[in-house]
Amino acid sequence: MDNNGAGRDGSTVSVFDRIIERQLAEITTIANGSDDPAAALTAMVLHHLGFALEDREHLTSWRQEFRSLPTEDAWRLRRMQRLYVEEWVQVVGEVRPDLSDAEARAAVHATLALLHSPTEYKSGLPREALTPLLTSMALGALQGADHGSPPPLSSESAV
Repeated sequence: MDNNGAGRDGSTVSVFDRIIERQLAEITTIANGSDDPAAALTAMVLHHLGFALEDREHLTSWRQEFRSLPTEDAWRLRRMQRLYVEEWVQVVGEVRPDLSDAEARAAVHATLALLHSPTEYKSGLPREALTPLLTSMALGALQGADHGSPPPLSSESAV
C-alpha cells in the first residue's frame, strides 16, 4: 500500500471497519453482560488479549497504515475506537470509583498498550504462559494494588 492513500482500493479500510465494529460489539456485550464489574473487567482483558494474540498482523497493519487512511475513514475509525475505550472506562470506573474519568481513561489506554505489546516482539513464551502473565499485569494496572493515593512524583519525573 502506498504511503499517501492515493489509489487505495478500500480493502484496508474495510478490514479495519469490520475489526473495530466486531471488537466494539463484543466488548459492549461483555461490559453490559455482567452484574459484577470485576468479572466483566477480567473478561474484557481476556477478550482483548485474545484478539491481540490472534490478530497480530491486523494490529501491526493498523499501526503502519492508519496515518495514510483517507481523513473521513480515519475519523470514523477513531470515533469507534473512542467508543471502545469508553466501554472500558465505564467498567474501570465501577471497579475503581476512586479514579476520575481522566485517570480511568489513562489507565485504560496504558493497559491496552500492554495488551498489544505481544505484537511488538516475540517473547519466546508460549501463549499458555503469556496469557496469564499479561492478564495479571493488566488487571493489576486497572484494579490497582492499592486504592490509596499514588506516591508523590518529583517535578523532574512528572510526565
